Order: sequence, then C-alpha cells, then structure tokens
Amino acid sequence: GYKQENELSEVASEVDCGDLQHLPYRLMEVKAMKLFDASRTDSIVLVFVESQYSSLGQDIIMILESSRFQYHIEIATGKGDLPALTDKTKGKYVLIIYENILKYINMDSWNRSLLDKYCVEYGVGVIGFHRTNDKSLQSFQLKGFPFSIYGNLAVKDCCINPHSPLLRVTKSSKLERGSLPGTDWTVFQINHSTYQPVIFAKIKTPENLSPPVSKGAFFATIIHDLGVHDGIQRVLFGNNLNFWLHKLIFIDAISFLSGKKLELSLDRYILVDIDDIFVGKEGTRMNTNDVK
Repeated sequence: GYKQENELSEVASEVDCGDLQHLPYRLMEVKAMKLFDASRTDSIVLVFVESQYSSLGQDIIMILESSRFQYHIEIATGKGDLPALTDKTKGKYVLIIYENILKYINMDSWNRSLLDKYCVEYGVGVIGFHRTNDKSLQSFQLKGFPFSIYGNLAVKDCCINPHSPLLRVTKSSKLERGSLPGTDWTVFQINHSTYQPVIFAKIKTPENLSPPVSKGAFFATIIHDLGVHDGIQRVLFGNNLNFWLHKLIFIDAISFLSGKKLELSLDRYILVDIDDIFVGKEGTRMNTNDVK
C-alpha cells in the first residue's frame, strides 16, 4: 500500500466530466505519496466472500485468477476469529477484499482491532463493496465513517475523477452519457476531505431523495479513503463489478493498494493469424509470386 501525507491541495482546474459547482464536495489532488516496503508481506490477497457461490465473490475470484494473483478465500460469517495474518515477522497478505463491506464495518471490536492493527503495521489496504438488500430507497451513515450513503438507486452519466491516484489502466475521459446497468446502486455523499471520489454519476430521480438534490448533482459511486485519518487506505464500491468501469478501477485499486506488487503489464500485443491464406480454396492461396 501507500502512505498518505497529511498535505492535500485543492484543484482549481476544470474537470472534464462535469461542472465543479454541481459536486457535493471539492476535488482534491493527492501529493507526496510514499510507498511502503512491500517485501514485508507475501503477494497474496485475502478475500472475504458471502458464500462459496455468491455472484460478486465469483467475479472477484475470476479477476484475480485471470490476473494470476494469488489469493486465499474466507467465508465472512461475521462471527468467529480471523485467519492468521502473520507468519513470524512477515505479513501473510498484501491486500484485504470484502465482498460485503458491512461485514468489515460491523465486525466485533476485538477482531476489527486486530485487522486494523495489521493493516496499519504492514501498510495493507482494504477494498470493499456495498449493495443494499432491501428494494426501497435507503439513506444512512456507515458506522465509524464520516460520510452518508444513498442506496437502491438508478444512476446515469458517469465520469472519472482525473486527479485520482488510483488510475493506471483506467484513463479519465469526458462525461459518458447514458444509464448505468441496474437499479441497486449505492452513492456516497462525502463530508470529509480525506475521502476522494473516483467515479461520479448522476441520480436518475433525485427528487425522490430526502432531502431532494439538484438534478445536475454528481455523486461518487466509488470512493478512495486516503488513509489520513487512521493510516488505512480503503477503496469502496457502490455496486458490483458488472459495470465495465468498475472492473478497471478494481484492477487499478489492487495495483495501487498493493504498492504495485500486484499489477498487470501495460504492454499490449496483437496476434495476426495468417495461416488461413495458405490452406484456403484453390485459387485463393498465397504463392511465391504474391510474396514477391
């Protein structure tokens, strides 16, 4: 992971994907990011899933496997002890992922203290996903975190914060107009400068919220906890990985929070299959004169 210095500076430059006056927070630019000593942990991801067959859990594992990242799975029952986090003086895991971030937030105080202490000591970050189970609109504040969330929403017109330090494979772009898949989105209303939005979107029916918000207002569907408050960096997703941009940010978050210990190469290769021209029908095959 990375260590975040306390110095943050506001960005006055214009954002490609929206007008700053419509944002319920100010964009911040992160400075002086410092890399932890990644050799203190093994390159293994600890993944807490809801069940062995949960859809989002399988998507997380599929991305880790296709990226050839090692991982260890635990069922997040919300009860019982954590797996061993250290082996002598070395950390066993470089990153923690929760399919359901509420299992992390509502963990008993003893285990939560052990996990947070491990994350601080070894510079380990946390990735979590939040999805509401109830189909009605929800608005509440996550326990222990200085921001509010709205759940079970349909959203549209997304864009990427060009100042997010997470971006690696993902590139910032102009506003992508249109509806995002699903009607069970969670958006974050940030009330603290140490949380930075990564992806914004507009709520389709903002008048249904209490209190109502402007139709042009952007809310974050992914936020980055910079770790200034308690020394632990976290990336929270307001939906699953069905939306393609969430998959890219998920891959970038793994790279960033692992201190680039787990990252995909940016090199791309093109394979051209030309053998068919040698085995095609008579009269269409390439011959010596064609090459000359």
